Amino acid sequence: MSSEKTHAMSAVGAVELDLSVTNGAVNVTVDPTAVHGRVRVHTAATEGPVADAVNGTTFTERGDKLTVSVPDDMADGAGGSYSVMQVGGSVVSFNGGVINTGTMTGVTISNGDIWVGGQRVVAGGRVVAEQGTAVGGAAGIITVDVVLPAGSSLAVSTQNAEATVRGDLEAVRFEASNGSLQAGGVRILEAETHNGSVLVDRVETELEASTHNGSITIGAYNGCRGSARTHNGDVTISATPASSGRLAARTYNGNIRVRGADHLDLTTSTHRGRVW
Repeated sequence: MSSEKTHAMSAVGAVELDLSVTNGAVNVTVDPTAVHGRVRVHTAATEGPVADAVNGTTFTERGDKLTVSVPDDMADGAGGSYSVMQVGGSVVSFNGGVINTGTMTGVTISNGDIWVGGQRVVAGGRVVAEQGTAVGGAAGIITVDVVLPAGSSLAVSTQNAEATVRGDLEAVRFEASNGSLQAGGVRILEAETHNGSVLVDRVETELEASTHNGSITIGAYNGCRGSARTHNGDVTISATPASSGRLAARTYNGNIRVRGADHLDLTTSTHRGRVW
């Protein structure tokens, strides 16, 4: 058994999806044959804060716009000060502070209760799992699976989630504290993450990408306005003859490689690294 909530758009055609989720993974597939957009939020956990967050997900549809809000699985509904640790989502949070471990899976600790593999093993200071109970790892992770028709746009707001987009979108806006973005083709890209990388196959018009710790890679840049900034990481951009206007690539600790940009108004800078 598992916990999940689903929504299928009543509107036909392209969707403007606005998604907020604190932790987990976002998987988006652009299907040119799809008539209606679809979203599935799910976890293998059947109880605990992760399951509660999935079951508390709300869907708001207005015309071709869909807003999906997944509650904070770390807050446990307390609304005040709390101490939680979700190892399955690679997050440790104490009164709002966040530490990424990235090495352990399947454990959630919230207000004294402990879930392992989505099953509560300690409740109210007592061990509630029977002797010999077997629990699995990585079951307490929220996954959001999205199918969008062609011509759709996506906005993701997250604290600690990875986003993967398969296919081409009109626009992608990605905001994360700790998370990376990997996407196919996009006309307008706005990506900002503190710890994470940005990897996009193709940008058609506008590029605005920044990260503090992570790399930025644009496979084919056809745009007319572009900026890529990172503090610790490399910037790699391949400009095509279709590109025009200004392009800026900056890093403090890292290398910059911009190819095919002789015809552009190009600005590059790095403090510790190479430009070529």
